[in-house]
Amino acid sequence: MLRKRVPELMDDPGLDFATRASALQGLEKLNKISNTVESLFCEVRNLHAKNPDRTLKILDVATGGGDNAIALCLLAQKENIRVEITAGDLSADAIKYASGKARAKGAQIEFVIMNALENLPDGFDIVMTSLFTHHLDPPDIVNLLGNMSRAGGLVVVNDLVRSEFAYALVWLSTRIFTKSKIVQYDGPVSVQASFTAAELKNMAREAGLENCLVKSCPPCRQLLIWQA
Repeated sequence: MLRKRVPELMDDPGLDFATRASALQGLEKLNKISNTVESLFCEVRNLHAKNPDRTLKILDVATGGGDNAIALCLLAQKENIRVEITAGDLSADAIKYASGKARAKGAQIEFVIMNALENLPDGFDIVMTSLFTHHLDPPDIVNLLGNMSRAGGLVVVNDLVRSEFAYALVWLSTRIFTKSKIVQYDGPVSVQASFTAAELKNMAREAGLENCLVKSCPPCRQLLIWQA
């Protein structure tokens, strides 16, 4: 399946807040059925096991609606893992939505407006992102991965797999689990814009992330992991 990237409706800065919030709610449902948080939290748990007395500093890049960051925070509280989470996004509406949701759920997270393609704040133990790389072309992804590696010791990237199976599954899921027309359009388009594991590894190597690992996360996600 050849890669094809076209503008996504969610990227339109002119979206009104209510429409964007509805789309973010739809994305949260898709993240849940894709076991996204479980795959991300596995890496948090593994790092905690190596440093049980340390407060883990986590940076969530392009956080969107913040559902992954919030879920990670609540899971960490449940398992008595000390974390400090910072979540950033370029969209002020996304930050507004995510901040309100975090307060409602009692998740202590610092939300900031952030351009992930510029210099990121450093000093983090884990720098993660989800459903972001497919929005970019390879040169920007190389830049992003380089920024993430300089910001923290463990880089974790979650995104879709580009395949005909993933396309069909995402097309169907977006119509079953959400009524958002934005998500129904952007979901299949996102699969077309995503990468194979080999392509992700090549871009990671170009960014200086040698010996990275790309794990399959069924049904249609993958996880790139790199440890400094």
